Amino acid sequence: MLRTRPGHPTARRWWTRRWPVWLVTSLILIVVSAGLAISRLQPTGGASSGSPVSSLAEGTKEPTVSSATAIGGTFRQGLIGQIETLNPLIVRTTAERAVSILLFEGLVWVDGSGIPQPALAARWETNEDGLEYTVHLRKDALWHDGQPITARDVLFTVRLVQAPDFPGDPTLADFWRSVQVTVIDEWTVRFRLVEPYAPFPTYLTLPIVPEHVLEGTLSSDLPRSSFSVHPVGSGPYQVERADLRTGAIELVRFAGYQRPQPIFERMTIRLFGSAEEALSAFREGELDALEPIPWKALQDGQLLGKHARIYTPSLAGFTAIFLNGQAQFFTDVRVRQALSLAIDRARLIRDVLGGQAELGNGPIPPASWAYQEQDYRYDPTAAVRLLRDAGWEDRDGDGIVDKEGLSFRFTLLVNVDDPQRIAVAEAVAQQLSEIGLGVTVQPIPAASLERLLLDRQFTAAVFGWMSKSGDPDMFELWHSTQADGGANITGFRSRTVDILLEQARRSLNRSERRSLYVEFQRLFAEYVPAIVLYYPRYCFVVSDHIGGIDASPLVAPEDHFRQIPRWYRVQR
Repeated sequence: MLRTRPGHPTARRWWTRRWPVWLVTSLILIVVSAGLAISRLQPTGGASSGSPVSSLAEGTKEPTVSSATAIGGTFRQGLIGQIETLNPLIVRTTAERAVSILLFEGLVWVDGSGIPQPALAARWETNEDGLEYTVHLRKDALWHDGQPITARDVLFTVRLVQAPDFPGDPTLADFWRSVQVTVIDEWTVRFRLVEPYAPFPTYLTLPIVPEHVLEGTLSSDLPRSSFSVHPVGSGPYQVERADLRTGAIELVRFAGYQRPQPIFERMTIRLFGSAEEALSAFREGELDALEPIPWKALQDGQLLGKHARIYTPSLAGFTAIFLNGQAQFFTDVRVRQALSLAIDRARLIRDVLGGQAELGNGPIPPASWAYQEQDYRYDPTAAVRLLRDAGWEDRDGDGIVDKEGLSFRFTLLVNVDDPQRIAVAEAVAQQLSEIGLGVTVQPIPAASLERLLLDRQFTAAVFGWMSKSGDPDMFELWHSTQADGGANITGFRSRTVDILLEQARRSLNRSERRSLYVEFQRLFAEYVPAIVLYYPRYCFVVSDHIGGIDASPLVAPEDHFRQIPRWYRVQR
């Protein structure tokens, strides 16, 4: 069995700190005022009936305009939110992470299926025991000031994160403090782990910063460093001017970046504090792209204007009803199976989410290399039969099934700051009432919901999860060691599942890992510790004068910024 040790992602302190990231009240709609960007779960909607806004399905590309010319020039990006730093090591918001992608690179990036791809690293290999990863850097990679990027920069970056007073994400620091880093030569760096951990390459997305610029800067001083406003990065664009107070950032194409070199020579980024102001700017043609899109704009296409095109890529996460396995209603697996059969997920997606989600049938998202579709059924008749087999029948004629004098009534928690999430919960409650269950939807503040879930003081909750790295590792959510104080808030315990999850995070063979996760997904569908309702999508809007865009699956919303070097303006 894998040990839970300080510094490793399975430690309790890791879970407590990472709570808002791994199991957070995900946004089913994009609520601008909600300060939950860290959740990275932002479902999308389509234009309302009769709207002039067109929508692209996942994986499709914008049609080529006949007799049109692709040109560069200046790309104008609008972001609703705040940016307090351009230092990629201490970013916290989606807007900050998005701009960071344009300015910096890690050793790798992770595609929408969860597979690491080379960035600053040309290649990497692992030794037989899975404890050492040797990474070979690209020899043509340069900093924006023309200096070469070397293994010393990698070591310097990791040491900043490992520092006890690192001011960035504490979970990031916890992970890297258990990793030993050694410079082999100018272009080679070696990482040594305490124990085999197959998802490790996905953590090499850590943005690398330049030693020759930040040398002598203490980790604790990073927020106050001029680097936060005038960074020297390695990405496709570099900062020409940044006024974070007024929310204006101007970027220029970095001539030393060729993977590929951006088509747009310049980028301007405008930050907006209100959705109304941002929508007006996009509608009036002052912006080429805007995000996140307020839910009301998705419902009323006129708020975006006639030149808007909405893209809805899928995200590496899911929204589910988490069932407390210690609650008296849900100890019997037949009851959990009955609830799953009684919920019409297709109707939820169509009527509540406007079609902008994918039907859920398991804990691993469809875009993942480890995904295996499960047999999903909506069958309320079978649900009633399972409840009856478990002893639940309406004996007193009040419309609610009961057992030994106990009526099947429970509270379904949901976060109050998300109207669309509340609508989903209410629709679920209505569907469950059709098989004789009494469900009361209770919206509460997100902070209160988090405390109740952490303390296991709940019966059921509509909640969301988002993969941080894109890897299908499910240890924290479903392993027995996490049931009492970790992320396994349902209290689910299965020795068979434990073994599968342990072996899957140790094996270095992707085919073997997939086989293990396929069996895990089969058992999950059988045991139903949670009812996965749907897989969310992210919405962003771009002018129809911009081409080269696709809606391929993403790990996180900001990941589509990696596509911008391939975007262009269509000149008709």
